[in-house]
Amino acid sequence: MSTTPLLRHGLAELLRKVPGFQVHDADAPSPELGAGTRPCTTILITDDDEDSPDALVEPILSASPRSKVIVLTDSGDHLFLGKVLTSGAHACLAKRVQLDELVSTIMTVHREDGRFVLSAPVEAVRRLRPGPAGPGALTNRETEILRLVAAGMRNRHISRRLFITEATVKRHLTNIYGKLEVTSRAEAVRKVVESDLLRD
Repeated sequence: MSTTPLLRHGLAELLRKVPGFQVHDADAPSPELGAGTRPCTTILITDDDEDSPDALVEPILSASPRSKVIVLTDSGDHLFLGKVLTSGAHACLAKRVQLDELVSTIMTVHREDGRFVLSAPVEAVRRLRPGPAGPGALTNRETEILRLVAAGMRNRHISRRLFITEATVKRHLTNIYGKLEVTSRAEAVRKVVESDLLRD
């Protein structure tokens, strides 16, 4: 992904002035992601033509599941924003975001686990409004994972079986819970069994 070095380096300099923040530029050697006990945040600055935020976020969270990812973009396209929402990222803000808003977002995603922070054009957000949720909304991969959950497999076993990371399994489960409007593995399995989704 090509980004504007001036924007990236300028942002890094501003964040270095925030008390308690340690900043490592992508072009400079830095400690391993997630090393130590400090919360880790990765800020991705995307180009206007970037259409696969999931391909950018996945490697970061695979290497450091505890990391929080914030995407900065100028895109007002609801399809792009939808991909950011399902990529595993924790926030999506405009590139012109003010420093205090960015700092507040960083603090929020670390303090309130499970919350996604979105700052986008109103029209794009309206078009993100989902249709009726239900078992039929599950993807093939989500259905596959849910079958393994129903078979009693834990996340680490599912990750080995499907050759994906445990963090990826957790993100799929989070998406599944949201689509089925449930809060646990047992509820998810019961709901899809009742609807015959897992029937061969």
